[in-house]
Amino acid sequence: MSRLILCLLAGCFFLSCTNRPVGPTKDSRRAIDTVFQKEIIELQSHIDSMCFRMRDSLYPLAVDSILNERRTEMNILVE
Repeated sequence: MSRLILCLLAGCFFLSCTNRPVGPTKDSRRAIDTVFQKEIIELQSHIDSMCFRMRDSLYPLAVDSILNERRTEMNILVE
């Protein structure tokens, strides 16, 4: 009896091994896209606020860095 169960399990294992590519169906892709779009719509305001916060903190640093580089270049040219 145990050999029969073992053989059936081994047979199922070997039958499940296939080289055929497995991909989402048309309906599952549509469902995935719908869920993704709903999540994006819900998260869009949070994403935008994070971008504004990052821009507000990084923009002054970038401008200061560029101005400092240009001042250094101008001082080298003047000397």
